[in-house]
Amino acid sequence: MRPVSLSSCSSEDQCALPIKPVRFGHRHVLLVLAFCGICFMYATRVGLSIAMVAMTAQPVGWQHSDNLSVACPANVPMQQLNVTKRHRTYNWDPKMQGLLHGAFFYGYLLSQIPGAWLSHRIGAKVPFGVSMVAIGVLTIFAPVAADAGVGTFFVFRLAVGFFQGIIFPSITSLWTKWAPPLERGRLLSVTYSGAHLGTVFGMFVAGFLADTHGWESIFFVFGGLCLLWALPWFFIAHDSPAQHPRISARELAYITHSLRSDTCPKPEFISGLAPSSLHRPIPLTAILKTPAFLAVLVVEFGHHWAFYTMTTNLPTYFDHILHLSIRRNGALSAMPYLVRFIVTILAVFLGDYWRTQRTFSPSTLRKIFSNTAFVGSGAALIAVAFVGCNSTQVVALFGAAVGFSGMIYAGYIIGYSEMSPTFGGILIAVGNSSGTVTGIVAPYVVGVLTQGPEGQTVERWQIVFLISAGMYAFITLVYTIFGSAKRQKWDE
Repeated sequence: MRPVSLSSCSSEDQCALPIKPVRFGHRHVLLVLAFCGICFMYATRVGLSIAMVAMTAQPVGWQHSDNLSVACPANVPMQQLNVTKRHRTYNWDPKMQGLLHGAFFYGYLLSQIPGAWLSHRIGAKVPFGVSMVAIGVLTIFAPVAADAGVGTFFVFRLAVGFFQGIIFPSITSLWTKWAPPLERGRLLSVTYSGAHLGTVFGMFVAGFLADTHGWESIFFVFGGLCLLWALPWFFIAHDSPAQHPRISARELAYITHSLRSDTCPKPEFISGLAPSSLHRPIPLTAILKTPAFLAVLVVEFGHHWAFYTMTTNLPTYFDHILHLSIRRNGALSAMPYLVRFIVTILAVFLGDYWRTQRTFSPSTLRKIFSNTAFVGSGAALIAVAFVGCNSTQVVALFGAAVGFSGMIYAGYIIGYSEMSPTFGGILIAVGNSSGTVTGIVAPYVVGVLTQGPEGQTVERWQIVFLISAGMYAFITLVYTIFGSAKRQKWDE
């Protein structure tokens, strides 16, 4: 270990001493590893949405759905649909499927705060790596758990959610030690974008695997990728530059000086990642009395209700209503998330440009992006509810609904750190918990609405989509009235 001190500077001159940036170094190798880890992690998360289609028997009465009010007419004979590689199936009705989808979020909700504490105490390398190994093992043995019974499978998915809940706080902890302040936003954004591409990769590959090798192969392949990823992570990753035995002296000096400068007194710092030397008590009572923050909690709940409804149930809708083959189902389910990835990148760059040019105030800028996301996604879901059985139009509209949601990353998500540069991380953790609750509730509600022989009808799914559109309408109103990106008094 290299004896490098990251203590605060003793003078302004020392803080201001320039060090030439190192364009490429070990922090970028770490970026590639973290990005791939998030990508593979998300593949195990969304793969169940495709696997569930192949794992479960078709609803009673589905084969006799010949008019629009029940389900869309099939383009090929029913006996040829989705049966060649279905393998063994389970009699899990839509309500039970909703519970199993929600199991993940029980664990995810429980582990975020402990994960943040653990990464802060011992560093990010071990929590991230061990969690990925656990996710890999649990995913590989998921088919065995399914055979053992629905209760065992529920526990396995809860455990997967628990270990995934540790990873995102670990990423934040990792970059506080590795990312120079001026690069921190880019490194974090690229790392988190692995979630978008992981969703695309997971759904696309899951559809192919289920069609060619059976649904069990989804769990074997995605779990195996997590285990293979862990090998280079444990050998290459380190908790800080000072602990890295192969980092160049130049890169070490650049990162060290940048972080040391970040701990010097200044009016504000970046994205809630406050210097560890500033141990201010968390003004929790004042935070919970802030209308702008309470508005964001409502926004998180409403947005994630709609988003998780689409993420967990889109493949089921494509299967039961549009009767798409399992391979085509996976490919088309992935497309909206590719659109979201592109929209997110464009929105973030446009938002940064407008912010730099001072075209709008911070509050106005966040409302423009947030409300565009909410209105665009809600309008697309209303259109899906009434477009009928044209699969091309349905896929395009889902692409719009999911794609528009990518604008939140230039909207209220940034507003957290603008409301509180000091406690932005705390605000995000609480807000994310509000959204995670809907991952438990929304799939269950969809299961109840689509339960039974009459559940898989266009009219029932219209209710599902209109509820989500109603959520978007409500949070648009809430954020327009109460939303703000103004720095709060309790943070100053």
